[in-house]
Amino acid sequence: MQKRLNNKKKNTKNLLVILLLILLIAFLFLLIPLRSQKSLTNQQKKPQRDTLSKSDTSRSRDTISDSNKLEQKKDTITILPEKKKLREHKKEMPKADTTRDTASTDTSALKAPDSSESNKSEKMVNTCESDTLQPWVYPDPSGGLHKKQLQVYFVANKPSTIEWKFKDETEWKRYDATPIKIISTKTLEYTATDSCGKRMELRSEYYEIQRPESVQYCPEDMEYIKIGENKFCIDRYEWPNKKDKAPLSYISKYGASDSCYSAGKRLCTADEWMFACMGPYSWKYPYGQVYEPNACSTQDTAAAISGKKPECRSFFGVYDMSGGLAEWTDTRAVENHQFYYVKGGFWESGAQSSCYEKRYSYYPQNRHNPVGFRCCKDTSIVESGRKNPD
Repeated sequence: MQKRLNNKKKNTKNLLVILLLILLIAFLFLLIPLRSQKSLTNQQKKPQRDTLSKSDTSRSRDTISDSNKLEQKKDTITILPEKKKLREHKKEMPKADTTRDTASTDTSALKAPDSSESNKSEKMVNTCESDTLQPWVYPDPSGGLHKKQLQVYFVANKPSTIEWKFKDETEWKRYDATPIKIISTKTLEYTATDSCGKRMELRSEYYEIQRPESVQYCPEDMEYIKIGENKFCIDRYEWPNKKDKAPLSYISKYGASDSCYSAGKRLCTADEWMFACMGPYSWKYPYGQVYEPNACSTQDTAAAISGKKPECRSFFGVYDMSGGLAEWTDTRAVENHQFYYVKGGFWESGAQSSCYEKRYSYYPQNRHNPVGFRCCKDTSIVESGRKNPD
């Protein structure tokens, strides 16, 4: 009996073991398909991610490549317009792009010289059309009477070609900044042409060398005037009679007379003033017969500094007798005895500033802005105290 019970237990154990094995095998069969399905799912997802990554990368590379090509194209046109640089640049760029860039660059290189030349010619035409300034040239020192031999230079108001000769010569010379020597009485003729072809009309200056003994009749700051029986000394410049100084204006006739008296001189008469201006040849203006707008301060907004205009010089070497400041004289006006004559015009008188012009509508006791003066002196009274040998 006992043996039978033991066999029954043993069979039950074996049966349980077999059932467990069957369950384990079944579980393994179920697990393998699940894992393979998960593996398939993972493999399907992974290629998609790789594909997207590759396409994005290729697309971004294409974009960068295109932008690089555009930048290279810009650089080729802007920075390398010359043919030599263009050839060096060809080696670095792809053939297709180089062909396009070379064509566009060569075209611009060919057009550039033509456009610059046309621009130059247009600028030249425009410059000449807008240039209304006529060439003006004058010799320094100016013509007239001089105490010694001269070295004359030409002064121009703009770049010009200057030609000159003496009146008794036939051949014209081109001025090259070398001084022109005048050692005896001569007439200098000259003209000028600017870069636009505008030509100054022929002008001339008469030079006469003075006898040295004549200087003994006047102080050093005055000029000796002798016309017929008229002999006197006159200030070289307007009061205070200093070169490169502003002439004194806004002074009455009485104030002018007192200033001259304080210097041992006197106010000039109207005739003395006129003789000193017109010279022995009766010039209408201190520099000659024809009005020259640029010679003196006659078209300005104020009086020029004394001696600033070298050509505004009379035959006797007296400066600024046309324009600048009108000048008091000691001669009463015939038209109205309350007034005194004022000579020479002032800074905006234009052609009405000749040696013969005279005005009298200024009250002698009043100070007037455009009116100044210069002084005269008799030749019989000199610094040394000697009498005039004439």
